[in-house]
Amino acid sequence: MGNKVVLGRVDDVFLAFVVDRLSRVSVLAEAEGARFLCHLRNTGRLPDFIYEGAPILVQPRPRGRTHALLVGAPVEGGGAALLDTYMQSRYFEKALSVNAVSWFSGYSLLKRDVKVMDSRIDYLIRGGRGRRGYMELKSAVYLDHSDGYAMYPDTVSERGRRHVKLLAKLARRGGRVIITFLACHPRAVGFKPCIEGDPIMPTLLREAGESGVELRAVRLYVDPSLNVVLDNDDLPIKLD
Repeated sequence: MGNKVVLGRVDDVFLAFVVDRLSRVSVLAEAEGARFLCHLRNTGRLPDFIYEGAPILVQPRPRGRTHALLVGAPVEGGGAALLDTYMQSRYFEKALSVNAVSWFSGYSLLKRDVKVMDSRIDYLIRGGRGRRGYMELKSAVYLDHSDGYAMYPDTVSERGRRHVKLLAKLARRGGRVIITFLACHPRAVGFKPCIEGDPIMPTLLREAGESGVELRAVRLYVDPSLNVVLDNDDLPIKLD
């Protein structure tokens, strides 16, 4: 639980500041007096991180419609929250591949982006004797500063609700089903659903747990040396 595992580095990043969020996927930023567009691969509201004057870590993009990729955001006390959901997923996959996640022991990822009914689930997983199941990842970077718990979601997501309901249904049919919350903030001490973001989500997650869905949370973030690390593979979860 407490072992720090280095999964990689975020190279070539530089510090910039938010000017404005132009859309769900683009942010106008400024560095050294120059303004430029950043691609944001996180569709959450991100109220703690994306506001005028907020510091952000970005990578240059020599090609494409935007000039940079928004990777993360420095936080008080050192280190940075990893905001890019693509990077979150890939670094979590790396953690699985080096056996840094104890509760996934004996299992492997079989396929990404699996079509199930009218939805898509992040992973088809396989355990011993060919046992199959599903795992869905949810990004949790919104921190409740009163208790240090990372939260999901920070806004109502019909897609997120459908996923939780579907996973509960799959769990009732048998097989291992997991929802993993990626607490990508250095100060996160646990996970809980965000009532402010979606008042229905706590109930949906409780019902999913009662149906047999495993609810897991890990802490994964950028340290002061720009290493991406996982240092807790089993954070506590509060549903009440």
